[in-house]
Amino acid sequence: MGTRFVMALLAAFALTLGALGGAGFAISRIAVSPPRDVFRAGIFQLELAKGWWCELDGTEYVCTPPGKPPHSAIAVIAMKERNNKDTLDAYEEHLRQPQPAATRNGETARAGALSEIRFVRRRAIGSHSWVEALHSGSEVPNFDTYYLGTTTAMIGILVTLSVHKDHSAEYIDRLNQMI
Repeated sequence: MGTRFVMALLAAFALTLGALGGAGFAISRIAVSPPRDVFRAGIFQLELAKGWWCELDGTEYVCTPPGKPPHSAIAVIAMKERNNKDTLDAYEEHLRQPQPAATRNGETARAGALSEIRFVRRRAIGSHSWVEALHSGSEVPNFDTYYLGTTTAMIGILVTLSVHKDHSAEYIDRLNQMI
């Protein structure tokens, strides 16, 4: 075999390898989404939607989407040492009760106004059973709040995901990804 043949063979091999590698890289960039940020708090972790971040605010973690406040969505994660009142049955019973509707300043809305309960049910997420509920107007007026609560041997966890009713379509996929 001549030197020209070997050089041509090596060049063709290198070009083919480069083309296949480039095509594979391009396809992986299109077909595979980048990994989400993972927020870890002690024994709890949450995969955040793109651009979201969390900060400790007192005893709770408050997670917000990118952009300047006021935000149209917010997630709050509260964990506490479990006591005899922290059971899935107790969480479900509480979430089946309409909550006093709130105003922006935290005071209750007009006398007797209550949140609208959309649903309350149990759901398996990972290896835990959770109570989940959707209320309208329970935390902030014009916001729908999705509640998730569970217990472990040591702690009770409550996650609230609130989104303004006019922005639900914008955030629903991101909130479901985080769940």
